[in-house]
Amino acid sequence: MKYIIAIGIFQALLAAVLLLRSRYRKNADDLLISLVVCIGLHLSIKFFIFTFVEDQQVLNMMNTFIGFCYIPLLYLYTLKTIRPELVTASKWYLFIPFIIGAIGYFSTVCVLTVTSPKAYLVLYWYNTISLYTLLPIDIIFSCGIIYLAIHKLPRTCQEKKLIIQLASLFLCIGVLGILFTIFSSTLFSLNYVSRSIIYTLLIIITIRIITFKYGSVIESAMQGSNPEMFLSGVNYGVISGINEEITSTSNNDFLVNPSVIENTIVEEKEPSQPQKRKEILSQSEMFKILLKLEKAMEKEQYFMESDLTLDKLSKLTNLNKYHVSETLNHFVNKPFYTFVNEYRILYVKDKLTYLANQNSSINILELAYESGFNSKSSFNRYFKEITSHTPTEYVNLLEKEVEV
Repeated sequence: MKYIIAIGIFQALLAAVLLLRSRYRKNADDLLISLVVCIGLHLSIKFFIFTFVEDQQVLNMMNTFIGFCYIPLLYLYTLKTIRPELVTASKWYLFIPFIIGAIGYFSTVCVLTVTSPKAYLVLYWYNTISLYTLLPIDIIFSCGIIYLAIHKLPRTCQEKKLIIQLASLFLCIGVLGILFTIFSSTLFSLNYVSRSIIYTLLIIITIRIITFKYGSVIESAMQGSNPEMFLSGVNYGVISGINEEITSTSNNDFLVNPSVIENTIVEEKEPSQPQKRKEILSQSEMFKILLKLEKAMEKEQYFMESDLTLDKLSKLTNLNKYHVSETLNHFVNKPFYTFVNEYRILYVKDKLTYLANQNSSINILELAYESGFNSKSSFNRYFKEITSHTPTEYVNLLEKEVEV
């Protein structure tokens, strides 16, 4: 079992790092980070117990309290995805079971430490109350989350499938927990088996979160909610504005960078069946290139250069431009200018948040040009596409949060 727990700890740590290093992180993603961190902490405590504790009663009965925060975090992630303007702190009461569970857990640990005659009785009641409280909560709230995702999120929403899958996994944990509890008390002990399966499901949850952010194929590339579509086997970018270029990669890595005039009407043929291009680089090679690109964009802020092109970025990062193009188009399914403009929008969002908290005057257009955009319409289009709000709407939401 310790090997399963160790794998889970590694996966949770990896998921947290990848989410934190993401080139563009939505506000709701902070809840996903909290979820995988809690899973890692939960498994770390279990690893410590199974490694250093010899008391068989403690090994069999000592539940951790961290499981009480899984479902509330996923529920808040669902609400935040449905309503990005939601202030998650207003739902603090969802964590009351978690707080009570933490008090009970540490109280039990203290009683066990001082070797009280009633220590095992306290342990029994803590384990029983926490178990029979946690499992129904998991089942009820998981069903509620699935219902919300199906009825409140649009079909084109990238997070919809992730939420349903995670809620289903937590639902399985709840149902299996009840079944194992019933059969363990009536037939024979299934403690070891049940815990192994539940820890495995937690590993699957962290892996699913990783693949959602860094999978080799992102479903959003094929959905109508994004302007980037696979057309005749070519992943093409949207028009970025005056002096911005369209970067597309064909089956022979041929890059076309024509200067285009904003508002030009581009006629496209009916999309044919996409042809999957054979990748030259391996997944690990593209992942390393992506990490180097993200590090360069975050630390050097190359995106602030309005004349930034694929060739220029490749020279600045000492990378082969064709490898950069392949990584962006086939590893993360993002055309070059979408990749760059996401950093620009994130920069503007951070500036807007800072200015709103300082009650300073805000000049949105000035921030747009400062971030690297050279066209107001391009900035407005990308801002609405990435945040689901116009710049003015976003500023109004920030001002409301500051007032609260």
